[in-house]
Amino acid sequence: MRDRELLCGVLCGAVLLAGVASAQNAESEVAAVKPLIVVPGSVPHYRGQQGREADITELLATSAQTGGKLGIFRQTIAPGSGPPTHLHQMEIEFVYVVSGQFRFKVADRVQSVPVGTFIFVPPNTAHTFKNIGAGPGVLLFGVTPGGFEKMFAERQGVDPGTNQRLMEKYHMQVVGPPLP
Repeated sequence: MRDRELLCGVLCGAVLLAGVASAQNAESEVAAVKPLIVVPGSVPHYRGQQGREADITELLATSAQTGGKLGIFRQTIAPGSGPPTHLHQMEIEFVYVVSGQFRFKVADRVQSVPVGTFIFVPPNTAHTFKNIGAGPGVLLFGVTPGGFEKMFAERQGVDPGTNQRLMEKYHMQVVGPPLP
């Protein structure tokens, strides 16, 4: 129950963050955004690119559904898996550790984190993570503004060259290796 309350708090904070970031938008844009309720099993699932096919991404809320303000996605990460060190040139990213054992690197800080940890990553900040547990782990991500989350639908099973082009399209830059 405590994890659910914390998860709810994280999501509410994400929505608040997106609202603050978009407070100067015209009322007509805000009026075009419709309420959204996402029930378990109702969202698309995408596998990762080559080498990370065991990772699964579920798009919970897309920029199209939130008027561009926010993207929320849940990832199930296979043991030993994680992205290379990268940065997002435009988006704020935040992460909540739902289950599993992870090590995160944000800027120069590397730390093993327990379930319930919240991570905030400003734009242009190098970061990565790795599942260091024996089983799959689950992370809940948010980005604002939304849009980056669409990359996961486009990159399932792609080769490294296509993956690189997609990262450029979505303002993501690899700046170092994955965590060892």
